[in-house]
Amino acid sequence: MISKPEFINRLRQLPDMIYSKTREASYTNFNLNGSVLQFERVNTGKIWDLDVDVLYDIYRSNALINTTVIKNITGKRVNSPSVAVLMAIRCIDANGKRL
Repeated sequence: MISKPEFINRLRQLPDMIYSKTREASYTNFNLNGSVLQFERVNTGKIWDLDVDVLYDIYRSNALINTTVIKNITGKRVNSPSVAVLMAIRCIDANGKRL
């Protein structure tokens, strides 16, 4: 498990575009502002906000992370992008297992 500073550092180094686990969606234009990661879903052009503190807590507290886990904790529609971000920053593998 990585520390929160390392988690934030990895978020700052996200590539220009990442894909959802199913590769049906892609996300771009990442901007970390305080504890909010803002990004755009490519196919809709919609801007999304992701609470980094909540995402780190999910990562820290769950050995297995998938869209269901995230939805049950947040109750919001950031499930697929949350998994995509965690995969992109090498915090979970393709099966959702925490690294």
